[in-house]
Amino acid sequence: MKKSVFRSIIIALSVSAMVNITAFADNVSGGNIGIGGMPANGQSGSGEELSYEERLAQVAAINGVNTNMDMSSINAVAQSPGEAMAAGQKMSSVNGMSVTYQMATGETVVLDSMTIASWITGNEGNILTVDQNQVAAYVQSLKDMYDTKGLQTWISADGTEKSLTTSYGYYIDLAGETAALTANIQALQAVVRQPVYAVAAAQGAMPQWGNTFVEVDLSSQHAYYYQDGMCVWESPVVSGTATDPERATPTGLFTVSYKTTDRVLRGPIGKNGKPTYESHVDFWMPFNGGIGLHDANWRSSFGGDIYINNGSHGCINLPHDRAQALYGLINKGTVVVVCE
Repeated sequence: MKKSVFRSIIIALSVSAMVNITAFADNVSGGNIGIGGMPANGQSGSGEELSYEERLAQVAAINGVNTNMDMSSINAVAQSPGEAMAAGQKMSSVNGMSVTYQMATGETVVLDSMTIASWITGNEGNILTVDQNQVAAYVQSLKDMYDTKGLQTWISADGTEKSLTTSYGYYIDLAGETAALTANIQALQAVVRQPVYAVAAAQGAMPQWGNTFVEVDLSSQHAYYYQDGMCVWESPVVSGTATDPERATPTGLFTVSYKTTDRVLRGPIGKNGKPTYESHVDFWMPFNGGIGLHDANWRSSFGGDIYINNGSHGCINLPHDRAQALYGLINKGTVVVVCE
């Protein structure tokens, strides 16, 4: 029983003091040295022999250990002095590790050993037990600060700065990163890495949807196609009628659903049971439901302020030759950004 109590107290002591206290206690137990001015024979000032428990209490008092504490609260109870020492060394080795995150924003975040050590609750065998609630709370703080969402900005081909509020960007996977970070800690790995992302954009810089996309600028009534960051196509356009909320082209971030040729576009069914309009197009590239890019042979001019009162039903009208050229450049999945 005495040895069992002594091992438990060793676990409660700081790792750095463990070896010294163990050796010291062995000497005390053998009657070799005194404690706090007591003679080496282990007697009190009145000449009474100290019990093993009294000697042990004085050893523990040197490091401020409470010998009356409930040792059942300690997760790691060593079964032998060797296992106790191994557990101490395992805990101590956390002090030399860190996790360095390389964030999508280009910033670096370092999780230091002091914080990591505060999450260690014990060990089971040779595996550290880590407070999952604390790890998850830390990962959530990274999400709150570094998930890239909201306003995206870029420089248009005409030299103006454009912006668009979207949900596109980088989103840290809470469960995935919590598991990965826990594994790093348990393996005592000092690592430099990106967080585990649930959604990862094409690149870290703005705009985060990448550098190959179609831009439709409603305010200038002009469209551009960027390929690997270079503008390789442009055209005047006519967008949806601005003065009619049901026909105005909505802004947003979209992708081309598919592309096809020789298509008849039909409007909603009217009171007479027939489509409100029917328009044949040679090149059809939808990106937002029934809204798409297409040629419009019925128009003789494009751009300017035509769209204000005489715009489309929501689609982006293009000159025939420009629609044909764009059709040959883009594919299903190409990003389409409609902005103002």
